[in-house]
Amino acid sequence: MRARTRNHKLSVQLGTDILASKTIVLLKIDDDGLQNSWDLYKQRSDVPLSFTDSTIAFLARKHFISDIFSYDGHFGALSFHVLDRL
Repeated sequence: MRARTRNHKLSVQLGTDILASKTIVLLKIDDDGLQNSWDLYKQRSDVPLSFTDSTIAFLARKHFISDIFSYDGHFGALSFHVLDRL
């Protein structure tokens, strides 16, 4: 959010809202998930993924999530439906 809006206060408010939300589920990564995310990152040189993106993709697949809200369209190359606006 900060990178998109260049507004620290707005990004802090969004983070606060997400952490306090009763409807947003935060997914956490364990050691096995970390290794699987790293394996995905190494395998997909054809897609401009960051390691963070690889972790998001791994967790989404693990939890049967098909829609990802992102301004990074490359999630589509991993067969996700990419939402870029609310």
